[in-house]
Amino acid sequence: MSDKRSFFVELKRRNVYRVALTYAVVAWLLIEIASVLLPALEAPEWMITAFVVLLALGFALALSISWSFEMTPEGLKRTEDLSPDQVIPYWSRRKFARFIIGVAVIAFGLSAYQLLRPKPTAGLSPASEELRRGKQTESASIPQQPITASQSESVSDVQRVERILRDLDAQWSNAAAAKNLEQTIAYYSDDAVVLPPNSQSATTKQAIRNVWKELLATTVLVITWKPTRVEVGKSGDMAWMSGTYELTMNDATGRPINDRGKYLEVWKKQPDGKWKCGADMWNSDLAVAAPAPAEKK
Repeated sequence: MSDKRSFFVELKRRNVYRVALTYAVVAWLLIEIASVLLPALEAPEWMITAFVVLLALGFALALSISWSFEMTPEGLKRTEDLSPDQVIPYWSRRKFARFIIGVAVIAFGLSAYQLLRPKPTAGLSPASEELRRGKQTESASIPQQPITASQSESVSDVQRVERILRDLDAQWSNAAAAKNLEQTIAYYSDDAVVLPPNSQSATTKQAIRNVWKELLATTVLVITWKPTRVEVGKSGDMAWMSGTYELTMNDATGRPINDRGKYLEVWKKQPDGKWKCGADMWNSDLAVAAPAPAEKK
C-alpha cells in the first residue's frame, strides 16, 4: 500500500495530473474547432477521425514526457536527476483553475453551437465544386441505386448525387475514348437532345447515334472531357454539369485537328431512379479561322 501511495504522490509531484487535465481540455477545444472549420472547408470526413487519433496518441506522449522531464528555471531536466525533496515550480492553483475553466467554457460554447445551429438544406446552399470521388463499376446499361431526393434533403444527399454524376460523366468520357458507340449513347435519356457544334440538333435516338457514329469513326481520335461544376436542382430530380473537353482528330484531308472547348449537360433522374443526360451541347474555345480572300475578277 505504501508503494502504491508513494506512486500517486509522485504523480502529483511531477504534475502528471495537471498535464493530463490540461491536455484533455485543450484537446476538447481543438476537436470542437476542427469540427467547425473542416466541414466549412469541405474537408473529407476522415480528417476529423485522423485528428482525434493523433490527439489520443499525443495524450500518451504528453504523460510520458510529464513523468520523465520537468521544466525548471535552468531549463528542461530529467526528473530522475532532481532531488525527491526538491519543489518543482508550477502555476498557482488559481491561475491553473482560471486557464482550465476558460478553455472549457470556449469548448463548451463551440459544442453548443454545433448542436443548436440550424441544419442547412439542399435548396439553400450551392453545390460544392470539388468533392470526394467514389469508385463505381457500371456496365453499358449504367446500373445505379435509386436516389431519394427532395427539397428537404440534407447536404450530404446532394453531395452524393454530385459524386454519382461526376462518376457517370467520367465513365461516359472513358466509353467515348474507347470508341464504344453503344455504351456512349447509353448515357442519353430516350428524349435527349444533342446540340453539336456547326451542325443541326439531334432530337432522336437515331440522330444522336449518327452524330457519335460519325465522330467515333474517325481514324485518329483522342477525346476526353472533365466536369468542373455540378449543380443539383431543388427538386432533386434534375441537375446540370459544365466542364471542359479536349479532342484530337483528322479532318477529311487527313490533317490533324487539335480542339479544346467547354460543354454543358442537363441530367434527369429517370423513373427507375437512374440518372441520364437529357441535353448535351459543346463548342470550341478556338477562334474561327478567317475566310480566304475572294479572288478578283
